[in-house]
Amino acid sequence: MFDSAVASECAATTEAIRGEYWMILHERLVAGAKQRLALEAAEARDLVYAEEAELWRRFGYMSMLEYMQRELFYEGHTARERLRVANKLFELPALAEAFREGDLSFSALKELTRVVVPETEEAWLERAAGKTAREVERMVSGLREGASPDDRPDPKLVRHRITLDVTGETFAVWRAMRIALADEREQHLSDDELAQTVARRAVEPAGDGTSAPCLHAVTTCRVCKQSSLVAGGIETPLDEASRERLLCDAADAGDLEGEDTRRLTPEIAAPTRRRVLIRDRFACTVPGCTSCRNIDLHHIVYRSHGGDHTMRNLTTLCSGHHVEVHERRLMIRGTAPDGLVFEFRLHGEVEPHRVLTTVPRCHEMLDEDEDVPRGTDDSSGSIPRRTFHRGSRENAFAARDQRRT
Repeated sequence: MFDSAVASECAATTEAIRGEYWMILHERLVAGAKQRLALEAAEARDLVYAEEAELWRRFGYMSMLEYMQRELFYEGHTARERLRVANKLFELPALAEAFREGDLSFSALKELTRVVVPETEEAWLERAAGKTAREVERMVSGLREGASPDDRPDPKLVRHRITLDVTGETFAVWRAMRIALADEREQHLSDDELAQTVARRAVEPAGDGTSAPCLHAVTTCRVCKQSSLVAGGIETPLDEASRERLLCDAADAGDLEGEDTRRLTPEIAAPTRRRVLIRDRFACTVPGCTSCRNIDLHHIVYRSHGGDHTMRNLTTLCSGHHVEVHERRLMIRGTAPDGLVFEFRLHGEVEPHRVLTTVPRCHEMLDEDEDVPRGTDDSSGSIPRRTFHRGSRENAFAARDQRRT
């Protein structure tokens, strides 16, 4: 019994010592974090002074960023961010004070300084109290500079980062692919456009060049009317233009909270869809565009404006031009297929800077072994062909399909 009591007392003492040690260790770590933040705050202040004094010149460097990389051991992007935040803190004294006192980490401060201005500084400081850097990042995501914490995010400003870790061989192939896709589109592709193109081609079925169905969904909250894109296990908000574009050629799944057991209903009937694709030659109908991949069906008069699903109100667009239409940089009016007018507008401009119209074309039959891209100039006459009048276009394509099968 005595041994048991001694053992219990020793265990309690050990536990007390451990508890005291854990508390001391915690206090040391927290104190160290406070000191680190205070040093970072002092460094931020000195970085601004050094930039104003052009300190880098006295040491033979070409810029403040080069000085920070070589003397302070910062990587290029980190150096730019440190310098940007340091300059912003001179305009935001309350954030600078919270940084010096150790109440805000640099990671959280980096996100806040993207949107905070002197007029909203106190509101943001109160809202960010006790938040992690990741939570602060979510708070400011989709907001412009000067926005308040209660403003609604703009889905267009919400960005996500994709990082790839590949071998040199794969990187070379990736670069070649990006150049090839840019040549195909005849313009530089942004990261967003590149990812969209690669993703669509990965899931694109063989055949008519259109997207595979049911790979993503658009949902709309019945209360706030905010639409979101659901795909790959995530849900991301959509702006009005993106919602309209995605619903152009969609299927209605019904109310997600209801018990409706009806089958998935395509907005555009399958026979109509096939006829439109055949009529438009499985290609983008914008004059001058040669794209035959990533093709969408588009309502000339939007469904929200009373447009119907008839063939005269439907045309085919590549994904790039489809985005341009719903971003209001390209306006299409008239009736398909031969009465369309395409008006190109610069951002923010009301009047178009270019107007193009469709011209009725003869459809051509190619030999079985020939594959001439749309718009190819065969002035040499080396490609044998037969010409069909527009009225017999369906017969022409049916004959070609029969020959190829």
